[in-house]
Amino acid sequence: MSNKSYIKLATDLAAIANPPREDVGYFFINNFLLSRIDSEMPSDLKEYDEDVNVYTASLLAGVVTGQHDLLQSNFISTRDADVFARVQETKDQRLRYRVYKANADFLYVSLGIFGESSLVGDVPEPQEDAQSRLTGRGKSYYQFASAYAERLFGRGAAIAEVMDKLSRNFEAYTKVMVWMSGEYLHLMSELSSGEMYHIEHDTQEHFEKSHRTGSWDELLDSYVEWRKTHSKDARRRLARAAREVKRVDPSFSLKAFRERWSISRRDDELRRLSA
Repeated sequence: MSNKSYIKLATDLAAIANPPREDVGYFFINNFLLSRIDSEMPSDLKEYDEDVNVYTASLLAGVVTGQHDLLQSNFISTRDADVFARVQETKDQRLRYRVYKANADFLYVSLGIFGESSLVGDVPEPQEDAQSRLTGRGKSYYQFASAYAERLFGRGAAIAEVMDKLSRNFEAYTKVMVWMSGEYLHLMSELSSGEMYHIEHDTQEHFEKSHRTGSWDELLDSYVEWRKTHSKDARRRLARAAREVKRVDPSFSLKAFRERWSISRRDDELRRLSA
């Protein structure tokens, strides 16, 4: 839990010299537990899930205190294709785990606190369809995160179990978050649809910029490796990197790239392409 504290907004600071503070983590876990009772989903109803309470409170406290900045994460995208592309570009299981977990957390907080209207795409769709689509993504991301957590930390690892429970009961926990948002956080009436649009837009823009840079870095690294070894593995890596750059930049041509940056060019010149 975070050690950050806050002063209740309703406190009259002029009347109290040293107003009491509450731990941010305590604030969220207390309100999440109250919301579970209000939503007729008390803890340990079907299985032990107090670990989900702790995880949810810690996640929200991290967002509020800036220790877990979902909007600035280089791993997060509002588009499913971008998330899977980011995963496919690496064989690092820890990185794949972090990508899936970050996007699952983002959907969990976004759907629970702000509602599906904060994540709608460019193409209009019925509210129920949007809710179903985004819920499915959240469940899938947590499922993948759980699987990678088991590989990294071992079967029965606490974080893997939490991810698994969030995947299987994503709708229920999101429902509790929605109740908490309206009844205890009072956020639903505070943020306009325009403000939510900008939050989504900024998140996607940040991801695309980061992903574009990462794709070019991978292309340059794989090209340098291929020039040194001319191995089949290096060639396959270069081809994968080129396909990804082509996806984010349709004007890209690997042939033109190789002709322009021939072996006579210095490596530091090649690096300027990613700037």
